[in-house]
This record gives sequence, structure tokens and C-alpha cells, in this order.
Amino acid sequence: MYGIPSYFTYPTSDYPRYISSFYYYEPYPLWPRDYPPVNTKILSHSITAYPKLLHDASLVLNKLGNAQIAQQLMANAQNGNQKEVDHIVRSFGLESVVATRYTPSSVQFTINPHAEGKPCCTLTMSLQWGE
Repeated sequence: MYGIPSYFTYPTSDYPRYISSFYYYEPYPLWPRDYPPVNTKILSHSITAYPKLLHDASLVLNKLGNAQIAQQLMANAQNGNQKEVDHIVRSFGLESVVATRYTPSSVQFTINPHAEGKPCCTLTMSLQWGE
């Protein structure tokens, strides 16, 4: 009764039938990969643009340090007034483009340099303002 497989309520394991290999998949490719030559032009452009983003982030933090501005921003965000929130952030006098997103517990500022074409870098700040 107990040795007959038809009485098992669960499928039996087929694990012993398979040969166990330490590397089932190759740990690394066996052929040499062709990578493009290293070009640091884009990286150096990002590095030169990033201090401006840090400066604008510092301006945002300094402005939000003012309790009246922080209260206005939070009240408009709580009411779902995205246009007014964007207006308040634009009034900070930033040179970069700032996208603001908020939830009941935090606000997120994504700062991009004001440039045409592909953005070279992005600075994102998340600040808690609720529980």
C-alpha cells in the first residue's frame, strides 16, 4: 500500500534521474567580447554639468527651510494642485528644470540641466514630510 506510487498524494521527485552539474550555465562566455572603445566625452560633460544641479538642489533646500514656503508647498500638494506646486518651485529661481512629484509621505524633486537633446545627468532628491 505505501510502496505503490499511485497512493502518493504529491508527485515524486525526479531529481535523482538528472545528472547534477556544478555549472549548469557557463559562468562566463567562452568567446572574447568586442566592446566599443572607451569614450569619456559624455562622462566629462556630465561631470561639468553636475555642480550646477547640486547648486540648484541647495537652493531648493534653502527655500524649503523657510516655514512659510514649505507650508504653502505642502498645502498645495495635499490639495492636488500640481500647477501651484510647480509655480512655487519655479519661483525659487533655479536654472535647471525641476520635476516635482509628491505622495502623502514624501516629496521628490528631479533636477535636470536645462539643455537640448539627451539629458546628461539627473539629480533626484526625496524628502520625507509625513508618516
